[in-house]
Amino acid sequence: MNTNAEFLSDIGEPFASGLLELSDNGSLPEIYCRAYRRYYETCPIVYKAGSPLFPSGLTTGIYTDTKTGCEVYVIPSYATQIDIKWDKLREKSPRAAEIMTQFTKSYSYAGEWNHSMLNYKRILREGINQYEKRLLDKEDSDFRTALLDLVDGLRTYHKRVLEALPKMGAPTELLQALKQVPFSPARTAYEAIVALNFCLSLDEWDNVGRLDSILEPYHKGEDLRPWLRCMMENIQINDRWSVTLGPDYSDVTYQVLEASVGLARPLIELRVTDEMPESLWELSAKRILQGGGQPAFYNEKAIRQRLCGRIPHLTQEDALEFAGGGCTETSFAGCTYSGGTDNEINVLKIFEDYMYASLPDSPSFEEFYNNFIAVLRKEQDNQMETINDYWNERARKCFAPIRTLFIDDCIDKGIGWFQGGARYTFSIHCDSGIPNTLDSLLAIKHLVFDEKRYSPEQFLSLLKSENAEFFAELRSCPSYGVADEKADALVRDFTTGFYEHYLTGKLDLGLGFFPTAHQFTRHISAGSVVGPTPDGRKGGTPVADSLAAVNGKAVKGPTAMLTSAACYEQKDIYGIAVTNLSINQNCPASILKALVKGYFSMGGTQLQVTATNRETLLKARKDPESYRDLIVRVGGYSDYFYNLEDRLKDAVIARTLFEI
Repeated sequence: MNTNAEFLSDIGEPFASGLLELSDNGSLPEIYCRAYRRYYETCPIVYKAGSPLFPSGLTTGIYTDTKTGCEVYVIPSYATQIDIKWDKLREKSPRAAEIMTQFTKSYSYAGEWNHSMLNYKRILREGINQYEKRLLDKEDSDFRTALLDLVDGLRTYHKRVLEALPKMGAPTELLQALKQVPFSPARTAYEAIVALNFCLSLDEWDNVGRLDSILEPYHKGEDLRPWLRCMMENIQINDRWSVTLGPDYSDVTYQVLEASVGLARPLIELRVTDEMPESLWELSAKRILQGGGQPAFYNEKAIRQRLCGRIPHLTQEDALEFAGGGCTETSFAGCTYSGGTDNEINVLKIFEDYMYASLPDSPSFEEFYNNFIAVLRKEQDNQMETINDYWNERARKCFAPIRTLFIDDCIDKGIGWFQGGARYTFSIHCDSGIPNTLDSLLAIKHLVFDEKRYSPEQFLSLLKSENAEFFAELRSCPSYGVADEKADALVRDFTTGFYEHYLTGKLDLGLGFFPTAHQFTRHISAGSVVGPTPDGRKGGTPVADSLAAVNGKAVKGPTAMLTSAACYEQKDIYGIAVTNLSINQNCPASILKALVKGYFSMGGTQLQVTATNRETLLKARKDPESYRDLIVRVGGYSDYFYNLEDRLKDAVIARTLFEI
């Protein structure tokens, strides 16, 4: 161990010490795997007495070093592998901060967010011992040495857990289960859930994948709901993501939906087929109409066809493992690296800049529109080049130990997860403000070029001043979201070309670019840098939060809005296109089902529904403490309304809420 590693260990930074331990002569995999080993040798044993699962509770973030009693500020990160609380580290030790500054220049590249799903089916079926055997059967290499080092760390952690839990009030059945899993195969449904919960924590609770499919082989008719509830509470308290259900429905599918009542996380993604049982429709509608936005509906047929067309070598077996990671980013559970909204274009900002520069000199709408498309294509090309560059940089500087060990085919290839080892590797990226841009184009076409009510100069001047009468006129123009044939024709032309252009991009380490259309919270920040726009949006306010119409414009009801959304060409949005729908809680379940099936029959990809009423939202905005359990869908994910920042709360309230 070099002196810097010794120093970091002495001040209670075991993960940082592990990173420096081999930095003089170790390979990238060896450096990272040694750090993760040191973490698992020292990390806290987090357990709530009596819980049927381990770990239980909050396991991520800052913790106290067991050796020194000091808080630890350099910790693993499921998204970026290293998370450094720089301000706290500098206060603790300026020398430590300088050591880590120098280290990260050579060995860390956070880049953008990413999500994953470990191959939980294989872990439960084979156990970690079999992973170790596969490594031992490979030829000697730095990669093999590194992952065996990681397995040693996991084994030490497992041993520490078994030694600690009897003193912490763990029930006998949990101790017996942990003697079997996750190092040996699961034999029962309880052992499977114990192993799943344990290994989810290793990936910091990121995403589960197809939960009903994972557990079904072990299910013998038991009531799994108490164990499922415990696991899902662990996912929620750690602020993590999603589980997918279907398309092979079983009793476990129903139990997952029932066990998740009242929880904002994990996000429940239900894959809808033509054969989905009526009883499952009824339970899903009941869940949604109770409030909470669970589950979201996914168009099984469309998604499967599109992904198989985009990935010619995608097997039917792997296509079955489709699951949305994070909010909804496409993954094939257990064998994918798909980024996680790698980058984005603020389309409305680009349009704003272009409009002021070009509208006065444009002789026709066609020329104005076509020149804007040319500008946008250059921005798309720049985005793809940027993503490729930082993917390459991250591959040179960063290694993902847990994901490399547990995601196929990294071991077989001897290549890390960040380095292209997964069976399917592609970039998922997002773009903001497209519905606003479409309505802006439609308003300019109508008022400046078709009706000639304003000269370009008059139009831009009134827009800048946010003239109230003028804004009312803007919002009465032809728009997206009301099944207007001419408006929807422009929508189809724009979105078809926009997403097809991403097919021209190349990634050095993967299949290419799989755009998504979900906003998470980006509709707030994207709107904050854009002035008033011709869709009738005031400066600095949010852009659209999904494929749905701009707030307040879906004046002809949900069927018309979904008809327009289906004209937003989704065939090349392989990272999944999110559509938000807000309805009142008195909506009949039969109508909700009809809306979902009707949208999917027109080619819609995904529909997420919030059932509430405006009065409740306004009361919750005024008196948040009294509505702490109110759950809403945001921009691809669910959360407690109480937890949202004020601008997000206002954006949710401003949505069109259909009284059905």
